[in-house]
Amino acid sequence: MTQRLTAAFAFLVSLFPAAFAQVDFDRGNGDLKAALSGMDIPQVSAPAMQKGWFSHEDPKPQAPKEWTVLVYMNGKNDLEVAGLYNLNKMEMVGSNASLNIVTETGRMNGQQNDVHFDGNWTGSRRFYVTQDSNEEKVKSKAVQKFDSVDMGDWKHLVEFAQWGMKNYPARHYALIIWNHGSGWVTSKGAFVNKGISYDFETKNHISTPELGAAMKEIGKVDILAYDACLMQMAELLYEVRDYADYVVGSEETVPGTGFPYDTILRSFDGSKNSEALAVEMVRAYEGFYSSKGKKVTLSAVRMSALGEFMTAFNAWTEALLASDKKPQIKAKAYSAAEYADKDNKDLYDFARLAAEADPLLAEKGRAMTDALTGKLIIGNMAYKEGYGRDEASHGLAVYLPVKGYNEKYDQLAWAGGSRWDDFLKGMKDVSAPGLEFMNGCTDPGPGASLQALMAYVDCLTNALSATKP
Repeated sequence: MTQRLTAAFAFLVSLFPAAFAQVDFDRGNGDLKAALSGMDIPQVSAPAMQKGWFSHEDPKPQAPKEWTVLVYMNGKNDLEVAGLYNLNKMEMVGSNASLNIVTETGRMNGQQNDVHFDGNWTGSRRFYVTQDSNEEKVKSKAVQKFDSVDMGDWKHLVEFAQWGMKNYPARHYALIIWNHGSGWVTSKGAFVNKGISYDFETKNHISTPELGAAMKEIGKVDILAYDACLMQMAELLYEVRDYADYVVGSEETVPGTGFPYDTILRSFDGSKNSEALAVEMVRAYEGFYSSKGKKVTLSAVRMSALGEFMTAFNAWTEALLASDKKPQIKAKAYSAAEYADKDNKDLYDFARLAAEADPLLAEKGRAMTDALTGKLIIGNMAYKEGYGRDEASHGLAVYLPVKGYNEKYDQLAWAGGSRWDDFLKGMKDVSAPGLEFMNGCTDPGPGASLQALMAYVDCLTNALSATKP
């Protein structure tokens, strides 16, 4: 018991550096590379909305090219310096005869990690990115400027994408959404910290249903990619299922430097098809991060295989619902591969462990994982903290809380298209062997709140005191 109490306190103490660490950028020397050193993306909350106004000069529409890559780069937050860094990396390639590179880049003043590089302008600017070898200063022309804008408004994302497609037409489109990302969400509120494109100035962000609404308005793109944390989840795929041929994203957090845009954009200058380019994005990411010692993942999904995957997934879920080994299954869920949000588990890894708990799940589990890795996931890379491949991460995460259930999950399209929500609700009150301890003290599990952890430590302390003579 003493060892368990010691471990509980050690686990609690280990949370404080991650929760309270601050990134301190050098604002005076103009060195973007130094400013980004060691930067990681935190999770934030921004629930309100305010409409901005703008002034602009529209470019003259071009003749269609082969590709237009649209990057919605909301730097109106503590990622401002990362946005400038990435924009400069895009300029290393620049638009050319077959490729348009178009961004909307936002900035603000007064936030944590505020930097004064490159004119210290605020609002947002739309750039037609041109080639330039200077990695410290943006040289591309701003073809449209917004003095006040809400980049957390999904309708503004729609307006940017439609504007880009109209003025820079192409036979193929890639849309990259760049910012903080936190996986699935259903609605906004004071304690919601999930979604994408957090605007610290307006306190707004794009939720998962809003992301689906935005993609419906934009129309289908060849590649939808998230340069943002925790976005490669089954719930997110299902929300945009009709609006992209391929989706590229990460199960895990994305380092502050984000995508290696110079390498990725060079791959778009050629005759490769959409599938090859989606896979190439994963390979470029692996080439950039494999030797940096960070825990990173990235995968590419073929959306035309989603229907077949869903059939196999639903059959497997029905088998989970029918299993009489739910306590053992829940214990296995505790140890499945997890990410910065510890309620996000690797789907393949959980299916493997669930079959160990109940062999009757093996057949349908194999059918589901075969559809997952053989057809749906067409490219995947995963590395552990330090060095070495992460063999447990297979490219797609799913919401799998060990304790509790977020009722807002019911509002996701995924909850209507699968019975996963029924499975999670059925598991909520299941007691798992190995998760309950002396005198009713229950391990709150990965991802528990600080309050739950403190309650657990108090319980263990009282239990230990009761055993003393």
